[in-house]
Amino acid sequence: MRESFFACYYQPMKTLIATPKDFAWTRWTPKDIRHVADSCIARKKNRYTEIKKISNTARTFENTVLALERSDYDISDDMARIDVLMNVSTKKDVRESAKETVEFVAKKMLDIEYDEKIYSALKAYAARKERLMGPDKKLFVDMMRGYRRMGFDLPKGKRNTLKKNLKELSRLEISFSHNINQYRDHILVSREELAGLSPRYIGGLGKDQKTAKYKVTLDYPDIGPFMAKAKNAEKRRELAEKNLEKGGAKNRALLNRVLKIRRLNAKLLGYKTHADYKMEVRTVKTTRRAMRFVNGLLRKTHKGLLKDIADLEREKARGAVGKDTRMKFYDVAYYSDQILQKKFKLDSEKVREYFPLEKVLDGTFAIYEKLFSVRFEKVGGFSLWHRDVRMFAVKEKGHTIANIALDLYPREGKYTHACAIQLRGGRKVPNEDAYVAPIGVMLANFPKPNTAYQSLLSHGEAETFFHEFGHIMHVVLTKAEYASQAGYHTAWDFVEAPSQMLEHWVWDEKMLRKLSGHYKTNAPFPRAMMRALLAAKDHMVCYDTVRQLVLGFFDLTLHTKRITRPETVYADLVKKYIGISLPKRQIFPAGFGHLMGYDAGYYGYLWSKVFATDMFTRFKREGLLNVRTGMAYRQCILEKGSSEDEVKLVERFLERKVNDRAFLREIGLKGK
Repeated sequence: MRESFFACYYQPMKTLIATPKDFAWTRWTPKDIRHVADSCIARKKNRYTEIKKISNTARTFENTVLALERSDYDISDDMARIDVLMNVSTKKDVRESAKETVEFVAKKMLDIEYDEKIYSALKAYAARKERLMGPDKKLFVDMMRGYRRMGFDLPKGKRNTLKKNLKELSRLEISFSHNINQYRDHILVSREELAGLSPRYIGGLGKDQKTAKYKVTLDYPDIGPFMAKAKNAEKRRELAEKNLEKGGAKNRALLNRVLKIRRLNAKLLGYKTHADYKMEVRTVKTTRRAMRFVNGLLRKTHKGLLKDIADLEREKARGAVGKDTRMKFYDVAYYSDQILQKKFKLDSEKVREYFPLEKVLDGTFAIYEKLFSVRFEKVGGFSLWHRDVRMFAVKEKGHTIANIALDLYPREGKYTHACAIQLRGGRKVPNEDAYVAPIGVMLANFPKPNTAYQSLLSHGEAETFFHEFGHIMHVVLTKAEYASQAGYHTAWDFVEAPSQMLEHWVWDEKMLRKLSGHYKTNAPFPRAMMRALLAAKDHMVCYDTVRQLVLGFFDLTLHTKRITRPETVYADLVKKYIGISLPKRQIFPAGFGHLMGYDAGYYGYLWSKVFATDMFTRFKREGLLNVRTGMAYRQCILEKGSSEDEVKLVERFLERKVNDRAFLREIGLKGK
């Protein structure tokens, strides 16, 4: 029986930390990118050749299973760098070259990985029936299942068809996501048409040179406040319609092709649907269970949804005498904000004044430092991809264990949402008493500071920052031996749970005090405003939950049925479950980036919240800054990644079985 690294990883071990040389890639040209791609392919081929040379009688865990696991380590690092450049580079030729390279390498790697001799090598090792334990056993089981899911048990003809389909699928998915990142549109508005927006917001808008009107783009710092604050309903409608056309006709065509290939591949592999194929490796296990989860919540939240919509329409009716008071797709955010102001006496612009980004960052650092017994220190000397990007070292007992890069403001061609990226995965160095320090990258699109104002966040944006930083902690605090099990490389319907659990900190008064302070005076959050903010936590909770459920249901529908007009399916679901009609020209699915990567997995946002809210019950009981509880969470969840079954990890942390009572209370169902 092989001795597991997990039995001894608390012993002193050298950490291989990032150096400025490790960031030379930020200056790669298209030529450099192509050269690195060729090198990745050559390295992969050479390593597979060495594995195949070994005789079947000499097969061991180390020279076969671990050799396959480790064959990708430096290659994954290089491809992560190229992927980051595709999403953040300021140079269009670099972004385009990176996209083409990611597509090219994905195809070539499939050619290399579809090697019957490699699969035969794994089967030869399996025939030895060595007793494996813990992460070793999971690594081997997952690897064998992965080859089966690649079609290696199929006849050669079907396997070749599957391989061809996977190549095309990879290209289409990358193009779909890239098109969303590069998509640009805006509306033009006069100063009068900006009634309701703050001077801070208006001062941050660009202007059209021909008309001298203000440009309101589809970037979140523009569209979010505009939809919530602009009094001009026609301009809200115009902007919302443009947002519902994001991705354009190109992505509409790409999506239909992607859905068709996914259906074909599932059939080839013997699954009824693509959803069934995906569920096999998730905690939910079956499509039926995922559907039952979504449908059950839709029924339970229906009554609350009707109340939320009625409240919105009542608010609209107060200022719309003799007009249509039904809720329109461009009304929800506006009238929701109106209720916040009137019912809770909460002005979201005033709230922003207490969440300057630097204060949120410092408060987040302070909380995570206390909770997980680490320190964050800003470091210089690194050549990064933009002057706004900041680098930090994560330190434990004075020693650097990881690095974090924060890229927080929008710019042309950059990824348009918020996300955490594992730039370099943590893992043990083969045959050495050393561990590779992970590197995490956080991308966001918060309001950029200007000469008049700092970057001021809404409470929701502060929550987003805290959430994404939770993903970063999953990346950088890993101690998993194998990169494929490290960080957020977990079941896809669990990956959000650790960060969702940490969202609760921004709904606690003491924690909010650490995260806030007036941007001019650093004065504390006014007590009355704090009470109003916390009281408003459940505002529109059923609407928000149903909206998530509709997206989950839509995603599952696309991947369980033969759909040719996804936009019609989406519009019908919104009408049926929310009661709001969408414009005929909308092609929302073309801009729904989660369909690539989260395919048949959007239900997971709420499914993982069951784990998240249940895990929080321990912190709620023992204290949000309880160091012992934080360390238990770190050791049971963050450090383990997927080296053990995720549900078992949660149950070990809770010291009991998982239940959904806290989750149901949180979405307004009072445990019913």
